[in-house]
Amino acid sequence: MCQKSRIISSVKNGELSICEGCNNYSLTFNNLIFQFDKRQLIEFREYVYQIDIDYWLSYSSCTTQRRKIPIQTFHKNLVLVFDFFEITELKKLLG
Repeated sequence: MCQKSRIISSVKNGELSICEGCNNYSLTFNNLIFQFDKRQLIEFREYVYQIDIDYWLSYSSCTTQRRKIPIQTFHKNLVLVFDFFEITELKKLLG
């Protein structure tokens, strides 16, 4: 863990910080922690902003699960799922 980190933005369920020593970003959200360099953070932000929330909410209307909005990862067997309020808060945090 970096010792020279500074919080860039925060919401109820997370925060985005940068280590001023190594210039890496740390995104903590609920029980998830992401580590990014600047390019990776920008790519992740663009990906999250392109998610069609309405599509996923209507597509998965038959399920009883609260979290219906998926975010794919580089691991084909790992998909992160969020509900409407979590994805909205994540976008705010990345904005």
